[in-house]
Amino acid sequence: MYFLDIAHLTTGDSLKTIASELSHLVRYCYNKKLSIAKIADVHIFDFSAELQKEKSIRREMQRARNNNTVRKILSRTIRFLLWYQEKFVLATAAPLIGVATVSPSIIVERIENQKYKRRRSEFYYTHRAMPSPESADPKRPIALPVIEAIEQCIDSLSVLDAQSEKFLRRYRNRPSLLIAHLEYIRSRRHFMVWLMKRTGLRPSEMVEMSLREHLHVLQSKRLLIPTKKRRRENAPLRNFPITLKDAAVFQRYLTSRTRYCAELERNGQLVVPSDALYLGLSGRPIKKSSLERDFARLVVAAGFSDIQACLSMFRHRFITYEVIVHLKEFMASSKKTAQLMTKTDYESILKRVATKTGHGSIESLWNYIDLAWKEINVWGGVDAAIDRLHAADRLFDDLLNLKRELEVTKAPPATKRFVDDIAIKLGAIIASGKEDIEIGKLTG
Repeated sequence: MYFLDIAHLTTGDSLKTIASELSHLVRYCYNKKLSIAKIADVHIFDFSAELQKEKSIRREMQRARNNNTVRKILSRTIRFLLWYQEKFVLATAAPLIGVATVSPSIIVERIENQKYKRRRSEFYYTHRAMPSPESADPKRPIALPVIEAIEQCIDSLSVLDAQSEKFLRRYRNRPSLLIAHLEYIRSRRHFMVWLMKRTGLRPSEMVEMSLREHLHVLQSKRLLIPTKKRRRENAPLRNFPITLKDAAVFQRYLTSRTRYCAELERNGQLVVPSDALYLGLSGRPIKKSSLERDFARLVVAAGFSDIQACLSMFRHRFITYEVIVHLKEFMASSKKTAQLMTKTDYESILKRVATKTGHGSIESLWNYIDLAWKEINVWGGVDAAIDRLHAADRLFDDLLNLKRELEVTKAPPATKRFVDDIAIKLGAIIASGKEDIEIGKLTG
């Protein structure tokens, strides 16, 4: 009943998060043989203590959740109990939850939220059992060396010799399917990283992109990205223009996907054809959580288990550099310096960025202004930042593709034709990289 009542204010993913947060309360009440109507202050303190003491399943020496997560769970519990009281507790009965003046079983404090005063939710509730919040450093854009290491790892993990004996036994009588599987997973992983770098879309948007809408991407040179977090059943599409070179990368993945489906069909394993852009081993659509876990495995395999690296950091990277681009354009046209920039100037920049990122409001984009200025200072200027970023991305992607072609090609390396072909390709890649840098300098 609670989910049905709040469904119009949330999305499917949000409801999953809420259900996850409330599951802790459900388990606590079940273990204590406690009905919701009988929850009191002492139980909230006990509930909070259990959440803080619980150890991680994977790492026994670490907590299952930090203080901030405990606070979120308790905050969700309070909101649920307030709803429960409104729906099921008689007005003449003793209050289940509320501020101290009404003498409830659970005493909470109502606090005005100054930060979001213009929004509908102008206050929130806290409880004395909530642990102190932990200062969390905001996620920064994922670093280029980390991306490069992950992309190199993708290639090394797709080699036949890198597979476990248990995995190889599954394809003992189907060697062609094994090769097709390894090639498709390699292609899917590279495409996932490329798409996150190039568009900064949300992972939930990435898995909902339509195959049918992009069959003619070489002609349209645009992506149609479903915009999530709009609290609508059907996510509205935003039009994302790309270059012909980008469209060729997209088409290359589509070709790989088609080949894999054809191999599955030859082996009698293809399920009903899907419109999903990303597929799992069986040809079925793959879930966002599965892609996130796959990326987490890549991060560890690349040797970065001790640093923060997740798909959302690609979005931070993209937005940061989009803000840099627009800062550059604005300052060039207005002849303003950083000291002369006004709030109105920044708002106009963020509104333009929001059209690409799918933000409904620019409120959550303000911190990217500071990140952008920091990145500009690190690079030594706006022009250098933009030039080096895009040139490095394009050159590295092309070099990886060339490396893969060399591994797959069976031609004798001594033949002149083979050497000439490689030399031409390498020369084209280097020329393209130099052109990217020179164009940036000329237009700066």
